[in-house]
Amino acid sequence: MILQTLDIKSNCSGIYHDKKFFIDEATDLVNKYCLAWKHSPLLDDEKYSYLYLSARSDDLSPYSHDPELYNICKSKMQSHQKAAIAAKVSLEDECFFDLLPEHQLIKWFEIRKYAMENLHKTVQRKSDYEILHKAHVLTTNISHQDINFQDRTGRILYNIFGSATGRLTTNRGSVPVLTLKKEERGMLKPSNGSFVELDLNAAEVRTMLALSGHDQPEGDIHEWVAENIFNGSVERSQAKVQLFAWLYNPSNSKSHFDKFFSRTIFRDFYFFDKQLLTTPYGRELTVDERKAQNYLLQSTTSDIVIENAYRIMKMLTSRKSNVAFTLHDSIILDFSREDIDLLPALKKQFETTRWGNFPSTCNVGRTFGNLRKLKL
Repeated sequence: MILQTLDIKSNCSGIYHDKKFFIDEATDLVNKYCLAWKHSPLLDDEKYSYLYLSARSDDLSPYSHDPELYNICKSKMQSHQKAAIAAKVSLEDECFFDLLPEHQLIKWFEIRKYAMENLHKTVQRKSDYEILHKAHVLTTNISHQDINFQDRTGRILYNIFGSATGRLTTNRGSVPVLTLKKEERGMLKPSNGSFVELDLNAAEVRTMLALSGHDQPEGDIHEWVAENIFNGSVERSQAKVQLFAWLYNPSNSKSHFDKFFSRTIFRDFYFFDKQLLTTPYGRELTVDERKAQNYLLQSTTSDIVIENAYRIMKMLTSRKSNVAFTLHDSIILDFSREDIDLLPALKKQFETTRWGNFPSTCNVGRTFGNLRKLKL
């Protein structure tokens, strides 16, 4: 049996099962099954598998026995939602499903059920399921949390399928945490008193070293480059610029960087005849040879952050603090002072990867635009 959850904001939560809706009495159903369409805070994600990750889209019409009828029903549901908005019904205060005739809801959930069953029978789980599962659960939980932006309450709505490499993007209507300008960061405020940012040091460079089998420098990697490759003749900032210019430009001529780093690690993960890159996390990315190294490092680094953000989310279960959002090579915690005892362990977990320790910095502040370094 495939469970369909009813999750819209925090005011509309339940389970659809056997042509009935269970709002407050879903515990027995949740414990009985282990397959659902999407994650919900009602479900134990370590027990459940999610079909959404096989479909890689909210659109189930390709798997429906009657795609035309599926799309008609879907259009009706969308029309009801638009009508509610036009009538100025606050979907923040009302459960959308309470506004619709029950027979229409049952018809919609039933046609979705048959499509999901067909999806389950015909589509095999892919090699990237494990990391997608963690990304889906993490971002779903984040989407259920309020965050204060521009003195208004909003939500962060990630799309785990929004980029070619697997990096997270945000959906329309989301607080735009991935594209905030410097002056806008101060408008993002925590609910628990402080933001704590854990930020990996030179993450993609460290990923390159790890995949090459090299040891990680303990300190700041750009200072290490300035000292060990340039013999102290250039500043850290200049060393950083030159390293990335060399790393991501395959046509760049040979350089002294070639003695320490490799731009061809991707060859161990690349099928040249198919132009297919398979990352250590099982993602299969179609990319031409020129961009393959970039895709490998960006995708693998993103998944390192996602995997550790998921683990930290688990560590914060039953705590007041939570993972507020992720941003490129960092995670940002909406942090309560009462959880300060856990902070060193959280930082240690963030730095622990499949390839050993990746050092990070810790920053704290009352807004996202006013963070200062904290030594742990």
